[in-house]
Amino acid sequence: MMRAAVYSGSRNLYPHMVVAAKSLIANSSVEKIYFLIEDDTFPEALPPLIETVNVSGQKWFPADGPNMKSQFTYMALVRACYASLFPDLDKVLQLDVDTIVVDNIDALWDIDMGSKWIIAAEEPYNTYWKPWGMQYYNVGVSMFNLKAIRQAGIEKEIVHDLNTVEEKFVEQDAWNRFGAPRKFITLENRYNDSKPCGFTDNPAIVHYAGWKNWWDEGSCPRREYYTKYRNMTWEEAFACRGEAYSEPKPAPKKTTRTRKAKTSES
Repeated sequence: MMRAAVYSGSRNLYPHMVVAAKSLIANSSVEKIYFLIEDDTFPEALPPLIETVNVSGQKWFPADGPNMKSQFTYMALVRACYASLFPDLDKVLQLDVDTIVVDNIDALWDIDMGSKWIIAAEEPYNTYWKPWGMQYYNVGVSMFNLKAIRQAGIEKEIVHDLNTVEEKFVEQDAWNRFGAPRKFITLENRYNDSKPCGFTDNPAIVHYAGWKNWWDEGSCPRREYYTKYRNMTWEEAFACRGEAYSEPKPAPKKTTRTRKAKTSES
């Protein structure tokens, strides 16, 4: 099974996608990384294992939908549609752009998910869902079982929910509404070391959730990890896992394929 991961972000987040991806490469044996972006080209050269996918032509979420004007935009909403976006993958690791991998995480791809949809850490202090007695999971770091999601046919229901209900945390709320806790596997929060999930003494993935400008000096805890990988070259990132790599030439990488999303009914 291919060890694949995905990041998504609008143009202002492109530089942070690069930093996050370097940390992932340095601390895993990831074979393929997808950048979901809103352009046909990326502003800097990328290693061959990174493929950019222009999702600006997506058709799942109309412009007048209840969640299209949220702070997260359609770049977050399309994360509900991985099963369609990646038809050849059985699993994909989703990572927010404000995450930094700081320890080896290969074990995440090896977890037997059975018929569960998502592996994610719980937000123990979340007050929005607690009155209903519900566990709530943070999918900013999460493994999606795309095979099980396709078999369940749940993507169509998630898309319908996001097109009819205004969700506070868009697709994350939708996945929790339809799947928590029965279709989730609870992940140790060292893999989502964050304000929502709790801080640990031995983080594997640092998640700057809740901090608006995590890239600024002194703005949040564990800022030193971001600085480390921001200053790291691609060559150094690959060297961390024992691979030789020559820096790509400084020219934009053309998107290898542009995917115009099909509707969930098609």
